[in-house]
Amino acid sequence: MLWDWEENLLNQLNCSRVLSPGEAQAAQAPADSPHWLLCAEDWLLPAADTPCVAYSFRMDGLDDDFLKTVLGLGCEVHSFDPSSSRASGGYRGNSLASNHGDGGVVSVSQHKMWLEWRAPRKRKPGTRSNLGSVSQTLADIMASLGHHTVHFLYADLLSAEWRIFQNWIESGTLQSVHHLVVRIHLQWAGFEVGGTNEEVLRYWFSVLWGLQASGLKLVHSSAGEGHNVLKQTVANTHSSYILSWVNTG
Repeated sequence: MLWDWEENLLNQLNCSRVLSPGEAQAAQAPADSPHWLLCAEDWLLPAADTPCVAYSFRMDGLDDDFLKTVLGLGCEVHSFDPSSSRASGGYRGNSLASNHGDGGVVSVSQHKMWLEWRAPRKRKPGTRSNLGSVSQTLADIMASLGHHTVHFLYADLLSAEWRIFQNWIESGTLQSVHHLVVRIHLQWAGFEVGGTNEEVLRYWFSVLWGLQASGLKLVHSSAGEGHNVLKQTVANTHSSYILSWVNTG
């Protein structure tokens, strides 16, 4: 029997104040269910004197609401997209810029690259990775940009998320991510994931359990369109979900 995702994606942390898509001011959770929410409890947000860093991994420029929110928080924002539609000019930086509280203007730095889940090739001692590479692990990207922490991370990885999550769990990278908004895809097993339906479901569950064991707590889930799971139509579930997590570890 296919996994009933609706019953197993229950919120694990109740937040009295949240940040909704496109908003940078904390408020009570809206009555209607948005695509995602960020927990805005004071103890979970960066301190006023702490540099804030945000990453977005998404193709086709469909992460505007997330970028608006983290720009409004004054974060240093990096958008990663290997597609040609966002590779040229300053589209993202020009269309989404925000006046920070100190009078400065912050915008989004664009990178034409994607996430890798395989272990990186060994480099010579003393050398740093090249951020211009087509794909790199999250740990290498953070090292290349000089970041020890990513406060807000948004990812829609088009079914590569399962192996990438596994890499984050096994490498310990998740310890450096404070808020995580991800879309999981259930239509098929995902890149480099195989086996029977039961084996795939057990693998998916083990990955979600690994996220939780890494300190992540689910604060919001939103179902996507369709009811196709592992190429089968299932009435009690959906083809994708957007999950909002916060790291309490």
